[in-house]
Parts: sequence; C-alpha cells; structure tokens
Amino acid sequence: MAVQLINLAEQGHVLATRERGRATADVLQEALTHTRPSVVMNFAGVEVASPSYLDEILTRMRGVLTDASSGIVVVTEMNQDVRESLELVLERRKMALATLKNDTIELLGGRRQLAETLAAASEVQTFKASELAERLRIKLPNLHQRLKALGEAGAVAREVDDTATSGRRYDYRAPDPKELNPESLDARNLVVSC
Repeated sequence: MAVQLINLAEQGHVLATRERGRATADVLQEALTHTRPSVVMNFAGVEVASPSYLDEILTRMRGVLTDASSGIVVVTEMNQDVRESLELVLERRKMALATLKNDTIELLGGRRQLAETLAAASEVQTFKASELAERLRIKLPNLHQRLKALGEAGAVAREVDDTATSGRRYDYRAPDPKELNPESLDARNLVVSC
C-alpha cells in the first residue's frame, strides 16, 4: 500500500490563511487523485492551525473523496489547539475525519454510529458491506449510508469488486494504524512538501 506523508510543520509553526490552506489542499488533492494512497497529514511541530486554513483543506478533501471514495486520509500528532480548531471546522461542515492516536484510528466529528462502524471496520481491516452489516447487526442500506459518510471522511477506502456477477459491489478497507504511523514511515514513502 502506498502511503504519502504530508509534514505540515514544513509550512511553519502557525498555519493560517485560506491561500495557504488552498496550497496544502492542492498537495492533498494531487496525492489522492493520482495514486490513491493512504495520506497521513502530520501536524507534529504545528502550534496553531486557523479554522480558515483547515476549512480549505477539509472542503477540498470531501470534494475529492465524494467523487471516488477510494483514498484514506488520517491526521496525526495534533496538539490540543489544533485539535480544537479542527473539531470546530468539522462540526460547522458536518464532517468527520480519521485520526491516528496511540496506535488506534479514531473519528473526529460525526455521529456515534460512524465511530462504531469505523471501530468494527478497523477490527477486520478488509471487508464487504454485507459482512460488516452482519457483524454490526444492522440492515445493509443503513450500513451503506455509514460507509458513504466514512468514505467522504477518508476513514475507509473502497474499490470496485471485479468478481461481482451482478450490480456494482465494492471491497472496503479500513486504515491500518501500523502502516500509517509517521515514525514507521521511511524514505521509500513519498514525503510530500507543501
């Protein structure tokens, strides 16, 4: 699996303005649309990120992932100030986002049911919707709504199941915390500068 690391501290300790947010969103969009990797947005060393900066990134991310829902985006290493700004923007936009914390993938924002679905998906890593619906004991249409929201949040990826004999079906993948830990990524992973 290809993992791209975006070290946001390369832009400075204070990330502000919509213009700078758009520049970072361009890098994120490039990573997601061309190679479909997992992207880790690392906030280590960032002291403050303004809501306008974060809003530009999140709205672009949702637009890209709504089209195909086949990329994973995880944020990590946020201090409390950055986390609060991110939660503010997520709440205002009615969005969710996956975060890596203590070798666990968690969901910022979103409804409780989405967090439960992500937790169940993380336990199995790869799955078909019917398998996860059975595991959660919910109806398939309800799970599809949750998976759509998690896909738009970058919290699960999907690919067309070429073995399906009728209709369009997908194979889903939840992020693997071990593969996405910035400390475990090495020079083979493309480190994207903003």
